[in-house]
Parts: sequence; structure tokens; C-alpha cells
Amino acid sequence: MTLTQLEYILAVADTGSFSHAARQCHVTQPTLSMQIQKLEDELGVVLFDRTKQPIKATSIGEEIILQARLVVRDAQHLKEIVDDAKGSLKGELRIGIIPTLAPYLLPLFLKQMKDLYKNLHLTFEEIQTENMVERIRNHSLDLGIVVTPIDDLNIANHVLFYEPFSAYFAKGHPLLAKKTIDEKDLSIDDVLLLNEGHCFREQSLALCRNKKQLISADRTFTFESGSLETLKKLVDQGENFTLLPWLATLDVQDKKRLRNFSDPVPTREVSLIHGPHFQRKALLKALIENIKKNLPEGLSSVRSKNQLKVDNPLGSLK
Repeated sequence: MTLTQLEYILAVADTGSFSHAARQCHVTQPTLSMQIQKLEDELGVVLFDRTKQPIKATSIGEEIILQARLVVRDAQHLKEIVDDAKGSLKGELRIGIIPTLAPYLLPLFLKQMKDLYKNLHLTFEEIQTENMVERIRNHSLDLGIVVTPIDDLNIANHVLFYEPFSAYFAKGHPLLAKKTIDEKDLSIDDVLLLNEGHCFREQSLALCRNKKQLISADRTFTFESGSLETLKKLVDQGENFTLLPWLATLDVQDKKRLRNFSDPVPTREVSLIHGPHFQRKALLKALIENIKKNLPEGLSSVRSKNQLKVDNPLGSLK
């Protein structure tokens, strides 16, 4: 049994395909297939059901793959500990980021990060909070950029910034007559929301309804989207209003239709998270510093007295 063989079975498990796994591992498919077959012969078990598409692990295969992830990850940790001790920022870093942050935050720091650390390969993946935490637990992601807190003692978090909420209204909306708005001004029947699974949806719902208010059965138009950009365009077409995190307001053309909240301003806490086995402290520090350094004015890693943190309702993950 070799470390390379374990890496091959993980690639097949992740891609569901021998051909895709071979490309990912930069080997020919016959080479990858032969090594996996050798491992199966040595163990005396079949790891994959090759009759299914995509290819699925057998029951015993799933157990072995789970253990293989730990072995491969531990081997990588050894290299990372040495690199970190040398102050060498190189290798691969797999980072998850929630969809309501990715298009607005990544352009702020990614190019500079790539220019500074040319030997570091960064892989970013848009993913919702629940799946991201699970991926960090099973070591298929190194880090995540999410809204915190996360209710998991094994997940460490480093606050990056506090991001205020704003409301974006259609032309002629009555609330545009106000300079600032309060939570009590907002109706749950008027707001355009993200799909379920997005933490920003749950935070928006928490702001738009008091404890007794439910979505009306008489509501004539309901639309839920996975994209804040889609919601913004619908508001531009005259559909009531939506709530936006502050970074998503920077490219809004008609700023006159944005309204800030009066104090205390609802705010979400954005953090970088990782599991207990992440050892690359120098790299973690460099990433955090790079993100904070490139934040626009208006965002701070310290919550001000006039900000009210809206917790992540999806943070209580088991």
C-alpha cells in the first residue's frame, strides 16, 4: 500500500470517474486503474462499484476512503509543518466561500495574493455553510469564509470583518421617503429572498418579521433565488425590495434607492474558519492580513457600538 494509491482512490471517490481522476492526478487512466486494482488485490476487497455512473464506493470502500483521507491529510500535514517552520508559503490551499460573499470579496484581494505568493496554488469553491463545515470536517477543504458563529467546538474562527445590511428598494417605494429605515418598517410579504440554505436568507427573514408575522397566503408574487444579483435586477424592474450585505451594494448604479438602517445597524460577522488539524499558521496569518488590508473603508474587524450582530441561524450545525 502506498500513499500514491490512496491519493488515486480519493480522486476517484471525489470525481466519480476513473478518467477524471486520472486527469486530476496527472497520470494516464491505465496507470491509475492498475494501481487501484493492486490496492484492491492487496486488501482483498472491491473498493468501487464500476457498473455505476458516476462510480460509487462500495460499503467497505467508503470506510477505507474515509481512513485514506486521514492518512493522506496527515502526510500533507507533515510537509506543511516543515514549510510553515521555514516560512515557506507554497503548496495548495483549498478554500470554501459562501455565495453571498464570493463575487464581492474575492476580487478585493485575490490578485494581490496571487502576485505575492506565486508558489501558492489557491482553489476557491462557492459553497453553502452547512456543506462547507462538513467538507472542513472531512478534510476536503482547508479553510472556509463564512458568516459566524459556527456552533462547533472543533471549528476555529478568525473574524475578518463586520458587514452591515442595507435595503435596496424599487423606484417609488414608500420607504424611500425615509433617510434611514428600521427593522419594524420592513414587511416579510414584500421582500425578495435567497433560496433556503443561504444563511443570509435566514438573517433577512429574522429582520423582516416580528415574532408573530408569517408569509401571507395572499402574497401575489414569490420569487427565491440563489443569487443576490438576480434579486437586485428584479428590484430594478419594480419588485418591492431586497436586503443586501454591504459589499453587494458597492456596484449598485442607483445609490439613491439604497437605505441604511438606523442604529443599532444589523450586521453580520464574517470569519475565516478551519478545523483542528490545520497547521499552516504562517499561511493563515498571511491570508488574513491580505484580506483585511484590501477591505474598503466601511468594513472593520472590530464591531462598533452602533452595530447589532445578527447571528447565523444556520450556524448550529451538528
